[in-house]
Amino acid sequence: MSFLKNIDNSNYNLNNLTYKTFICKDCTKKDKDKEYELKLNDNSPKDLKNFGYISINYMKNPFVYVTTPLMVCLFGVNKNTNNMSLQFTNYKENTEMLNFLNFIKNIEFSQMKYLNLSENDTDLYISQIKYDKEGKYDPNLSVKIPFKYNKFECDIKNENYSSMNIFNINNFTKMQCDIYIDNIWKWNDKFICKWKCKKIYIK
Repeated sequence: MSFLKNIDNSNYNLNNLTYKTFICKDCTKKDKDKEYELKLNDNSPKDLKNFGYISINYMKNPFVYVTTPLMVCLFGVNKNTNNMSLQFTNYKENTEMLNFLNFIKNIEFSQMKYLNLSENDTDLYISQIKYDKEGKYDPNLSVKIPFKYNKFECDIKNENYSSMNIFNINNFTKMQCDIYIDNIWKWNDKFICKWKCKKIYIK
């Protein structure tokens, strides 16, 4: 039985992505105390003053799960943010990597369209695809390791199927991951949808 889900991005038809906008009943409350309700017939979520979040569904599934190609984790896991950067290595020559990059891009375009962002306000959306300013290196995908109740909600194994510590991942480690998205949130007046990691398989 495979450790990873092995869900290829080609399995998705992004026309089947659906979104639901939830508004915050009382935005003055702390995050843990906030309550949300579904907003019906909303054509421009970006303009809502009481924006809560947007749920993402694929058909009847409340998550979009996908298995990455074999990627390079550039700098291990950041202990302050629990983020890691997975590089789209050699994407110009590697068809599998290019397809995965385009898949991520198209999901982000779909979200921006639902938010009703125009070309003039695309800066209100924080892409998870990161480029270096000088264009010397291949882009990378920012991925979050979920952490709740004082533990990581992510399984990690090496090719011997031995469990590992998240923070023992070295720079430039090659890995495949099961990652997912579920909601679009607003952070510092900008919209963000973080890819989260459920499983890591180190090769």
